Amino acid sequence: MSDSMPRPPTTTRPASELLGERTTRARVPKVVTLQVTDRCNYDCAHCFQEHDEADGELTFAEIERILGEVAAAGTLYLVLMGGEFFMRRDADDILALAHRLGFALRLKTTGHHVTDRRADFIASLRPIEVDLSLYAATRHLHEQVTRQEGSWERTVAAARRLTARGVPVVLRSPLMKVNADAFEGVTRLATELGCQRSFDPKIIARQGGDLAPVSLRMDADDVRRFYAAQGPELDAPFRGYDPATRSNQGQERRPLTHTPCGAGIAGVAISPEGKVWPCSTLTVAVGDLRKQSFQEVWGGRARPGAPALETIRDITWADLSECAACELRPFCLRCHAAALDEHGDMRGPSLEACRHAVATRDELRARGAVPADHTVMPPTWDRVDPDGQHGARAPARDGKRRPAALRVLP
Repeated sequence: MSDSMPRPPTTTRPASELLGERTTRARVPKVVTLQVTDRCNYDCAHCFQEHDEADGELTFAEIERILGEVAAAGTLYLVLMGGEFFMRRDADDILALAHRLGFALRLKTTGHHVTDRRADFIASLRPIEVDLSLYAATRHLHEQVTRQEGSWERTVAAARRLTARGVPVVLRSPLMKVNADAFEGVTRLATELGCQRSFDPKIIARQGGDLAPVSLRMDADDVRRFYAAQGPELDAPFRGYDPATRSNQGQERRPLTHTPCGAGIAGVAISPEGKVWPCSTLTVAVGDLRKQSFQEVWGGRARPGAPALETIRDITWADLSECAACELRPFCLRCHAAALDEHGDMRGPSLEACRHAVATRDELRARGAVPADHTVMPPTWDRVDPDGQHGARAPARDGKRRPAALRVLP
């Protein structure tokens, strides 16, 4: 090959990753989540959402306008969710609208309302993914979480219907004490059904700051077993990692100049009432799409009394005094919402993130991916409860609580 000719790269990166970086640099909202309703016909014990009545939900006409603005802003991916998405009578119309606007669609649902006819319709839209919530490979354990008889059969039946039609399905399983050992059974079931699977070991507070779900978290032994059961994907990013310099092949992990959380950077979430949140768990309103255009909010124009999106985007590790000094930062997946809801300060530490960072480091050390003498603990460790309770108690930010009864649509 001539020296004047460009040489091919030695490694190939996924086109989606390169495109994502480009949209981030250009400040294009790569992914927008639209929560169309708070209503749900399940009452899952751990759920981070408030399940209210339909009062104040965006109309279809408002959704049509908003999604048109989101598409015009260059958004690639649209996530549609509830509550339970199909609790809205116009749910299929919303899906069809999103498809016409050209979004790459991801749908989050329990699957309860996915009949054969609806599975045909969903398949016709060619979504990139349908996420189904599944908490165990057995009916009894799953329904301990959903508190809805028949829910396991409905979700599994939906998975079968969708995969039979070529729709990519991911079984998503938040793990807590009651189903801490469920990941092996769910993995086997996912293989049987032709689905992917994803587990989330972090249970977060409910929207508004209600900490009731925190009591359901896996204890210290469960967390250790979870990370020990993870495959090579856990240690792959740390091969060749040097804790003394926080570097891996010359690249520092979690540099102080980077943000610890992607909220408001790659995209935002839209509430059922049209409020804009930095993400679906950080429910701090940075705009109101009944009073502003999407572009105004995305561009950082704040309404009186609301924080500008830019103030959240600009938070870096360096702004978090304890996190900036922590030697476990390379192992940490910190969340602004967890810090705010559990400890009252978006710029403070998330003690649950500290707990999982230590568990991750300890497992990597056991595998030899981190030196045996790396035993330092976070500066917050005297406040961390090994079982994830952390002694945190905070009042709900908006005073909302789940209603005693949930209205179910036929």
